Amino acid sequence: MQEWRRLRELDIPFLQSGLSSSIVVKFIMLILCLSLAVPGVVAAASDEKQPAHVLIVYDSLALGSAKEGNIEALKRMVAAFGASATVQSFDQYVQGSISSYEYVIGVRNRNDLSAGSTGFLQDLSAYQGAYLHIGANLPDSKRATLQLKEESRAKETVSLSIGQLTESSIKVGDGRFIASYDGVGYGTITMDGQQGTHPYGVRNGSTAYIPHYEKGNLSELALGYLLKDWLKSEKQTQLYVLFTEIYPFSDLKALVRLADSLYDAGIPFIVSVRPVFSNTDYPAMKRYLEALKHVQSRNGSVVVQAPNVSATISQDMTTLDLKMAEFINVLADYGIAPLGVGSEMYWVYDQHYNTKGMGAFDSSVLFPNEEIKHMARVDTSKAFSSSLYTIDMNRIEQLQRKDLYLDPLPMDTALVLDFPSDEEELEATIDQLMEEWTSFGDYKNISHAVHTEKHDISSRGGILYFNGQAVTLNAADRLISSEYEYIAKGEKSFEKLFTMQNKILIVLILLSLFIFGCFLIIGYRMYKRKYVIRRRL
Repeated sequence: MQEWRRLRELDIPFLQSGLSSSIVVKFIMLILCLSLAVPGVVAAASDEKQPAHVLIVYDSLALGSAKEGNIEALKRMVAAFGASATVQSFDQYVQGSISSYEYVIGVRNRNDLSAGSTGFLQDLSAYQGAYLHIGANLPDSKRATLQLKEESRAKETVSLSIGQLTESSIKVGDGRFIASYDGVGYGTITMDGQQGTHPYGVRNGSTAYIPHYEKGNLSELALGYLLKDWLKSEKQTQLYVLFTEIYPFSDLKALVRLADSLYDAGIPFIVSVRPVFSNTDYPAMKRYLEALKHVQSRNGSVVVQAPNVSATISQDMTTLDLKMAEFINVLADYGIAPLGVGSEMYWVYDQHYNTKGMGAFDSSVLFPNEEIKHMARVDTSKAFSSSLYTIDMNRIEQLQRKDLYLDPLPMDTALVLDFPSDEEELEATIDQLMEEWTSFGDYKNISHAVHTEKHDISSRGGILYFNGQAVTLNAADRLISSEYEYIAKGEKSFEKLFTMQNKILIVLILLSLFIFGCFLIIGYRMYKRKYVIRRRL
């Protein structure tokens, strides 16, 4: 019995009494806690959502038709949901590659064009992922999934309503209108002079269909309502106010006044500023920075607008990343936190621009293309953790609303306004925003991260951070002197010698003039005396 007790005390330490027993118990409890915590950490890491990867295939860019530009609009819309997209024509599609994508969008802009080789249709018939079809020639397998029946009309003028928005007098040529379907309908189309309505688009599970999609009318925005559900996006979205075209030589007093007025009205806003790559020590640049710092203190957020390609094309484009980092550092050194980068859409489809020009940012604001100038074009876009869809505010004002208050659109959207160019426009812009019943979001509430070798800039929950330290927004303005030596003075030789010589010459000249004056006075008096004597004689 004693031998058994000895064995028990040797083999089972936690049965021992005293201090050693309590230590062992605590050690075992610590191991149990760690074993429970580690799987949780692993699970949290695995649950971090990766950007969706979307394949977009199309038959035609529809140049010269009403549908021209809808592929570009579709790419911007997909990017607004944080997804990366690969864009190919049907002819470029490589058979078997569809399995690499979890989402596929097929765009048929032409009724008279086939889908190129039959490889895509063959792959699509066995594809198990999500498929969205836009336009003509919906594949039979997808039509069966949707149990879809359509009506065809040669030409119609229709009204489209979705969410709170409505647009009338939309021209639809060679239109297809959904008569019956199985699933969820989006929006309402009403043909002029008729009582019946048709859905704008439909979705049944992971299969969706939109018969009509154009850039420039409400069908462009309406796609977002369906796309959000199709991409399974659960993000809470916001509307933002964004001012563009702000330079160092803009009317900075007007910018300060605008910021003060919007702050007093409780309207947060974003300014998109053009970068400056040289002469950053000039007073004009200092006043620019001071105005931007004042904007930041008035609940304004700053994003850096991509440089004009026509202006940078003459420079060494391999240093674009260094130039952008230098400007970010100039802002950060002055206490200004840039939170994102704004660019035309084609920048995210260019390997050079999206790495060299946008690489420091994880948030973007994407504008429609104005003039495409690729350096290294690629088919797959760069995905950002946050990407704002942009639309001109005046365009939103042209649409009919059900309510004065505009709810957020399905994607984070920036309503764009050009910075006012004169006093009258400034007053009109302030009045327009103050009369809005819409609640606008604060861009700082989204998580952003900007990184250079010198600074790590971020925002979380409305607070700005520089290198991990929270920033206190300070509205105190500094007076910038206009006295500045724009051209450095060169080194002068023998300056003192020549200065002394000049002084000696000036003294000699003045002495000579004094002596000459004395002689002139003496001569005058002698001549006057001689004249008087002769007259007496």
